Amino acid sequence: MNMLSSIWNYKCPRCRQGDLFVKPFNPKDPLNMHKECSNCKLNLHPEPGYYYGAMFISYIWTGFLCLSIVGFCMLVLGWGANSAMAMLIFIMAVMFFFVMRVSRVMYIHLDVKYDPSKKN
Repeated sequence: MNMLSSIWNYKCPRCRQGDLFVKPFNPKDPLNMHKECSNCKLNLHPEPGYYYGAMFISYIWTGFLCLSIVGFCMLVLGWGANSAMAMLIFIMAVMFFFVMRVSRVMYIHLDVKYDPSKKN
């Protein structure tokens, strides 16, 4: 499994086997992560506030998504500003949890390097 598929599937960055988030998805606690990887025992919460940096990744994601959605609606579809903003609000409400989770996964993948010896 390569890094992109590991990020997309929310897998551990060190072994790329264990799940980072508790399944099934619970909208009341969307960021419910395991304490450690079930496969390689990587500590997924190394210190308090560790995932603070994921907020910046989320900000970048959200900015590009918002510009892309509004630009597409206005320039390609020819919609007005109000219609484009309504579509933006709808799409971003649906993608909110996805962006938060992917930002956390990308952040830990930037910090922890892949180690094939930890693979099952």
